[in-house]
Amino acid sequence: MKKIFAVLATMLLVTSLFVGNAAAEKVLKVGISKEPANLNPVLIHGVYGESIAGNIFDTLVSFKESAKEAAPLLAKSWTISADGKVYTFKLRNDVKFHNGDAFTSADVKYTLDEIMNEKNASPSAQFFKPIQKIETPDAQTIVITLDAPYAPFLLALGSQTCGILPSRAAAAVGMEKFSRSPIGTGPFKFVEWAPDDKIVLEKNKDYFIAEPKLDKVVFRPIPKPETMAAELLSGGLDLGGELLPQDIDRMKKEGLVVKSVPGLTSRYLGFNAKRKPFSDLRFRKAVYHAVPFDQAIPGIFREAGDRAYSWIPVGVLGDDVDYMKSRTLPFDMAKAKALFDELKKDGVMPEKFEFTIYSPQDPQRKKIATVVSTQLRQFGITVKVETPEWATLFPMLKQGQCDMYAMGWGSVPDPDRWTYKIFIPDSNMNFSQYDEPIVTEALKQGRSASDPVKRSEYYKTAMRKALVEDFIHIPVAFLNTTNVMSKKVVGFEPSPEKYVHLVTAKRNVDLK
Repeated sequence: MKKIFAVLATMLLVTSLFVGNAAAEKVLKVGISKEPANLNPVLIHGVYGESIAGNIFDTLVSFKESAKEAAPLLAKSWTISADGKVYTFKLRNDVKFHNGDAFTSADVKYTLDEIMNEKNASPSAQFFKPIQKIETPDAQTIVITLDAPYAPFLLALGSQTCGILPSRAAAAVGMEKFSRSPIGTGPFKFVEWAPDDKIVLEKNKDYFIAEPKLDKVVFRPIPKPETMAAELLSGGLDLGGELLPQDIDRMKKEGLVVKSVPGLTSRYLGFNAKRKPFSDLRFRKAVYHAVPFDQAIPGIFREAGDRAYSWIPVGVLGDDVDYMKSRTLPFDMAKAKALFDELKKDGVMPEKFEFTIYSPQDPQRKKIATVVSTQLRQFGITVKVETPEWATLFPMLKQGQCDMYAMGWGSVPDPDRWTYKIFIPDSNMNFSQYDEPIVTEALKQGRSASDPVKRSEYYKTAMRKALVEDFIHIPVAFLNTTNVMSKKVVGFEPSPEKYVHLVTAKRNVDLK
């Protein structure tokens, strides 16, 4: 009998230990506003995919702790030649991919080659056009030679869209399949993707910086901010963002933690430069005059954003905010009517004009489009607001099929990343189909200039032409990045780019 009791006691002890260990598993539940299209850095477009991929993949250099200064990551050191054309990186020799393959210079070369491969149509390809050749003298050295100095090159290498792929594994399955089964060197491994439900990552115990304190991370796409708020309040989420201002106020009162930083995210209105009457400067100026942006923006964004006057955020090289603000068109119904009447008289716009403004499904951009629609109705113009799924809207925007649209942008604090892809004619992110030689040349010069003063002037030239002479876009707002989290979350800080950095050289997010 004593033996039986002893066996039972041992079984109970083992069971209790097992249950205790299971209960102790730390799973961070994160809400994101959109499900990404893929998780392959070569093909990623959009902050949601980049944010998740940043936890699966590592880059050569890191901007996770300082958006203005590159820190070592997969590259432990580097040198730049005196002429600014040759970058030599010494790589870590203690890094393995999640499948066990050793990380080498061949993987870096493969990743860059795939980004530049026209067949992949990588959204990041334009940032690597200056590359002339890539050499791998040995497994821990990579030498990249540019055809001209390129000031933001380290930023391009440090972007989440330049996460390094395992060459053998990625080549074996191809870019598309790799998008749904990503393998990196980062702090978390990909586990599962249940479409429209969740993306699950688990910790990489062998991560070279530090073992993650979290066991798993579950990213849940929740497009409606009201639902995101409800999930945070109920405990269904530990961390979320892009919430309505009134919900943020309510969650503060409920004891949740709210953290904000000035963001690197914008909202803007764009016009199609290839279709009438949107291609006519008078129409664009008339819309600008017709909308009371000074009154509308605080109503839409409250404390979550401030009016924008340029594409380049305040504090970033070339921001030019005073000049741009002084050239902003005021709300003036009489001027708007005069311009619309002139367009009708000249046969550019029909008497009963109807068109559609497109926007993603988030409430802020939909409200921007709705304000424009409401205002233009007073001039006899019928404007529909449509908010298709992103998978439908993005191809339409890329192909120049949207006459007018309310969109957004987010990037790192370098003017090239805020302007080049948006305004260069051959970019698939130039949704307006805008083609202005003065702007194109200034942006190309801004890429190669090493002197910050000269660089700044190039970007001022480009933005003054595009935004306060041609009015091809109407800047609306720069947003703050605000995250709401449970008190259980330890060590998380918002990112200006809206990324979710969980493990870096200076942080290791935990759940208590």
